Amino acid sequence: MKHLALPNLEDVITGVKTSRIAAHVEDMVKYPDRAREQDLAMGRARRELDWEKMYSLAIDPEHARAVRVSRAPEDTDTCTMCGNYCALKIVNQSYNLAK
Repeated sequence: MKHLALPNLEDVITGVKTSRIAAHVEDMVKYPDRAREQDLAMGRARRELDWEKMYSLAIDPEHARAVRVSRAPEDTDTCTMCGNYCALKIVNQSYNLAK
């Protein structure tokens, strides 16, 4: 947006989020073990449908929480995309993987 206008608050927030994503990618290259552990922790939280853990590991926890709240499924033990057909919920129930 060079020379179109001064950035507004939304532009700055988007820029900060983008910078944090780029920094995470750089960490994955420079410090693969540390970045990999964070990504694996997020994957485990997803598998367990542990929303609070996912929020804490997200690059933008407030945005992640806001998305979940604004698109909340009827069953709180499912993801917002799948609803009752949530594969993670079905697998967790079928194989007793959920804690």
